[in-house]
Amino acid sequence: MIDARLYHSLIPVNPETEPDGETLTKAVLCNNQPYSFQLAYKITDFSADNIDFYIRIESELPISLYYVNCVPMLHTVYSGCKPQVPIGLCPDILIPKQTNPRLKKVANWDNIRTFEDGEHIALNAFCDSWQSLWICINENSQIIKEGNYGVKIKLYSLFDVELACTELEAEVLGVKLPRQRLMYTNWFHNDCLADYYGVELFSEKYFTIMEDYVKKAVINGMNMILVPAFTPPLDTPLNGERMTVQLVKAEYRNGSYSFDFSLMKKYIDICKRCGIKYFEHSHFFTQWGARSAPKIIVKTGDKEIKMFGWKTKATGEKYVTFLRRYITELKRFLAAEGLNGKMLFHISDEPGKEHIESYGAAKKEIADLLEGEMCGDAMFDTGVYEAGYCDMPIAMTAFIHRFIGKCENLWAYYIGSNCQNSMSNRLLQVSRERNRMLGVQLYYYKIKGFLQWGYNNYYGQLSQGFYEPYFNPCCGWSGCGSSYMVYPDRTGKALQSVRQKVFGDGLNDIRLLSLLEKLKGRKAANDVIEKHFGKLTFNDGPDTAKMYIDFINDVYINIKNSLD
Repeated sequence: MIDARLYHSLIPVNPETEPDGETLTKAVLCNNQPYSFQLAYKITDFSADNIDFYIRIESELPISLYYVNCVPMLHTVYSGCKPQVPIGLCPDILIPKQTNPRLKKVANWDNIRTFEDGEHIALNAFCDSWQSLWICINENSQIIKEGNYGVKIKLYSLFDVELACTELEAEVLGVKLPRQRLMYTNWFHNDCLADYYGVELFSEKYFTIMEDYVKKAVINGMNMILVPAFTPPLDTPLNGERMTVQLVKAEYRNGSYSFDFSLMKKYIDICKRCGIKYFEHSHFFTQWGARSAPKIIVKTGDKEIKMFGWKTKATGEKYVTFLRRYITELKRFLAAEGLNGKMLFHISDEPGKEHIESYGAAKKEIADLLEGEMCGDAMFDTGVYEAGYCDMPIAMTAFIHRFIGKCENLWAYYIGSNCQNSMSNRLLQVSRERNRMLGVQLYYYKIKGFLQWGYNNYYGQLSQGFYEPYFNPCCGWSGCGSSYMVYPDRTGKALQSVRQKVFGDGLNDIRLLSLLEKLKGRKAANDVIEKHFGKLTFNDGPDTAKMYIDFINDVYINIKNSLD
């Protein structure tokens, strides 16, 4: 009575329309690779308007299971972006389910029903909407033995009657994806977590919540995290403030500064435990011009005061003295923690041509202390880079062509408005294949790193207002989903998103292409890309999910031929 079908992860399963694409019967993956697919289901014979059911999965493979919940999307046209997703309910929230939980029998007056024990999501099929389950093979990237495996998925009524059965054959290749070399960070907003859950910042309860959010980032490819040594001066109104988020305790006594890094160490240790390899320091100067110091709390005598902030000139003697002393002590701390060369330093976010002078003046005050360190900032034009003030530009994808061929150490980033034409982005209104395409573009142009500003930001523009992404996925912005990748669960857990999984698959495509390069050479990998997409730019992308699926299948064919 239930029509159940398997689909590739790039095929959207929208409630209003039948999925448009070929059903999935075969999967190919490397032996340490996660692989996601979907089970779409609906009552199609109209013998009932809804059916309650439970699911059982038979497989020797490690399987993770999620129910895909929808968010309301009332707006899809954004900054000239041609929407590829209709207005309405958009499937994005991944709510975890146990894989084959214990079943329990419950007696009613005239029958006995079977339920999954301990589940928070009951499954129902309806006659008037499509729904889906997200199934991930090897989500945690363990090593799986080479071979062919079956995945059988059965749906049962609460009276234990089999309603549907679908099967997938998974071929696990005897080769590993190489390690991820791309450095990848989404800005982590600690104040949003403390606000949402109503907990004291950096308390034990806070760190428990934070740890889960970091883990969910790591399993989807994030390997760098923003460290708020001082309150990050990001998306803050002029002369306004965000919550004080400061890991380093600073003290001024007898004419000199001293620093306590113990809380920073705790923060970093938690992130390391989750799998983070690299760190980025909060910006040393304010956004859009580097004209002022960030908010910094310093203890003087028995009081803690806001010693630096909007009224502090960036190049003023007092702040420069503080900053130079701090960086000197910070480098000693990093060396002791084995983090030499693993910290990315920022001067000021998004400097334009009009900020060359102020950015350059600020950078000169500490340039000698940052020699040999990773130091880069997000920027959309080449002014600051060409002036010699930034050796590692993080270029906006819409304008990255201005940097390509001029810079050997190039990173990329995008914001919500970078979705015109066929550009890659992970907004809700951007198709999944365009989300995943970024990995191919980063590989093709040998980009060293990628940055995005919103992992868990639930504030609106200039940090005004606090939003529930379940009800308003724009969160005060025009781009749906621009400011976040995970949804806050009431229990203190991060709920992953479809967009996050698809983006993570794009990062693994970089590793897949790197494997092909190792086996057959760089030209062979680029040839496959150009066969399907032509001479690639950051403005190009696949027109359909099938176009991208055909490309990935071709990559696997080339890898398998090289292994034979």
